[in-house]
Amino acid sequence: MAATALVFCLFSGCAYVEPFLRDWNVVSVPEERQIGLKMQQAVLKEMKIVEDPVWSPRLEAMGERLAAGLPVREFDYQFKIIADKSPNAFTIPGGFIYVHSGLIQFAGNEDEIAGVLAHEIGHAFARHPAKAMSRAYGVDYLSGLVFKDSKGALGNLALQIAKGGFMARFGRQDEYEADMIGAKLVRQAGYSPAGLLNFLEKIQKIQGQTPRPLAFLQTHPPTPERIARLRDLAGA
Repeated sequence: MAATALVFCLFSGCAYVEPFLRDWNVVSVPEERQIGLKMQQAVLKEMKIVEDPVWSPRLEAMGERLAAGLPVREFDYQFKIIADKSPNAFTIPGGFIYVHSGLIQFAGNEDEIAGVLAHEIGHAFARHPAKAMSRAYGVDYLSGLVFKDSKGALGNLALQIAKGGFMARFGRQDEYEADMIGAKLVRQAGYSPAGLLNFLEKIQKIQGQTPRPLAFLQTHPPTPERIARLRDLAGA
């Protein structure tokens, strides 16, 4: 609840911010930028980036349009397409956001893609990747990664994030917070606030037809409770 209050204050101009919230994250913003750049190198090396003449610039434009609504912009957000058939997206520290080619094909319209992008921007803005790293590894280990990155540990962690396993460390409140931020961003950018809701309802339908949970559904579970919250946000 406290983290949600912080985001509300930032978007509404509230002057009071609980001072202990930032202490939950042992990674500074400059360190997160540095970590993100190293992780990006691993992603570019191990995963195929799609340079689509239509969708690559279109995705960048959509992302910039959404990120322009942030009250504070601490990262140089980048938006890339990954060659992967699953309808998923992921965010590594430092504002690097990757969308699977399968998601673009699966989405029914631009509003749905914008909703997913806005949600991922919400994770980056709230610094959920760095906070998850802080909770998982602690200050001493992360300091070693920032300054030494022995044995390519950051690259390995980037691939864990891409595969979804590490982002299971996001709590339910992280997902709700990213949804709340995303809902504000899509409205400010002129997209339909129902985009992410419609996308997740389609994902939930797939989940109901699959006897075994798909891998990407384990990291961004479209639970009925989350969908109900999104309906409230879309109608707000």
